Amino acid sequence: MAMERKTILIIGAGISGLTAGIYAEQNGFHAVILEKNPSVGGLCTGWYREGRYIDGCIHWLTGTKDGKDVNTMWKNVGAIDKDTKILQLDSWGTFEYQNTKVTFYRDLNKAEKEWTTISPVDKREIKHFFKMVRDIMSINLPLDMPVSMMNPLKVLKLGLDVLNVWPSYLKTMKMSCDKYAKRFKHPALRWAMTHAQPGAGNLYCMLFSYATVASGDGGIPEGGSKPMVERMKNRFLSLGGTLKLNKEVSYVLTSDNKAIGVVLKDGTKYYGDYVISALDPNFTMNKLLLNQFKNHKLDKRFFNHKRHPAPTCCLLAFEGNDTDIPAPYSFECEPLYVGGTKINHLTIRNYNYDRETFVKNGKTIYSVLIDQYGEEYNYWNNLYKNNPKQYRQKKVDLANAVIARIIAKFPQFKGNLRILDVSTPKTLNRYTNASRGAYMGFLYTHKDSMYTHNGFVKGLKNFVMASQWLQCPGGLPLALAEGKFAIQRICKKENYSFAFNTSGLKITKYHH
Repeated sequence: MAMERKTILIIGAGISGLTAGIYAEQNGFHAVILEKNPSVGGLCTGWYREGRYIDGCIHWLTGTKDGKDVNTMWKNVGAIDKDTKILQLDSWGTFEYQNTKVTFYRDLNKAEKEWTTISPVDKREIKHFFKMVRDIMSINLPLDMPVSMMNPLKVLKLGLDVLNVWPSYLKTMKMSCDKYAKRFKHPALRWAMTHAQPGAGNLYCMLFSYATVASGDGGIPEGGSKPMVERMKNRFLSLGGTLKLNKEVSYVLTSDNKAIGVVLKDGTKYYGDYVISALDPNFTMNKLLLNQFKNHKLDKRFFNHKRHPAPTCCLLAFEGNDTDIPAPYSFECEPLYVGGTKINHLTIRNYNYDRETFVKNGKTIYSVLIDQYGEEYNYWNNLYKNNPKQYRQKKVDLANAVIARIIAKFPQFKGNLRILDVSTPKTLNRYTNASRGAYMGFLYTHKDSMYTHNGFVKGLKNFVMASQWLQCPGGLPLALAEGKFAIQRICKKENYSFAFNTSGLKITKYHH
């Protein structure tokens, strides 16, 4: 017999929030998503400037290959459907140093051969590098359920899967890219190893990212981020979910140590049987829960950004003549200071691989992403608060400085590169409440072990967190998984059989 549907209030319509809403509706609950912005997506977003679309998120998407578990999940939530065209780039990136180009081709044999030609003396280490990439390609992300909910046999199988590539896994988890780069004798290979991703991260994350793209599982949905989250929104609404935009939650209502609803910034109250915060846990604990509950492990990470770095960025978008510069392309440049930190290289991304979306009248979109961290966030935040006029001018100055360096490298851009937009770490913080403007969770480092959080707040019933921050190093697949995990945890509490539905039909009876 069908039971009366219980209501789950979900704060935030990013990937985790939309996913939680979709799985809630599929599992017999009614989901109400409350989003402070006028559109969905959170950090997975895009926007328009002067009639041109700027993608603010996807450079590759883990889970675009048919048959993979993450791909099945993306399809279930509607992010990828039968009409979605997946674009595959030729490489993960090209890195030029002292006139030598090192390309991480999707074709690993081609890359290995070219690297060996660049530096025959590094042949042995190059061979070892590509063996590790191939080993890591075989690791399947365990995202069907939280590890804490797995039975012993499933945990054993997961361990055995990793055991097959244990030497590569163990070695790379505790090694920084900076340290590993020293194994190469050729300076261009060393430079590529330390610039393929932020040097603070570990070797495993860099190898996993490259392996994902090389395996064909890291393609790009045509149209990028905004159309993808719109498809998820439509999937949620088609299941009967309720979406409330421009509804900023001020705090969570509690009674007898149980979450019973939320209060909006305008004073409006919404009540529910469960509350899910699909936001940054630091913002959740200190703002939404009014700092009434403590999690010292989380606090230790959020308030020690030197030991536990989380990446943020300045993202600059330009319009320029369509060229054959591959995406992305990283090169040395005359040093400049961004957020108080010296930057001696730029990475330019040419979006003409998606011609339907980004190429118009012979011109395409280019972006430059400049890595920033906690200290740089403080610089931008203080400038924004204390001198808004100077903050805006600094963004213009930065864009002009970047253009000058692009033209110095690629003279064909002279006179035809137009500034569209500049966002800073403060921009990301303002729109998403992300701590220090981080676009991903905590990076793996050689100093830290893997971090996971079960989503619960000790001392508070009927409240669950769902966020990329609950598993290192974050990112879209983990945001997707944590949205689902939140509903699995609630289903377990309610003694519901969790349903994973890919049929497109709404399921309504799960109660035992």
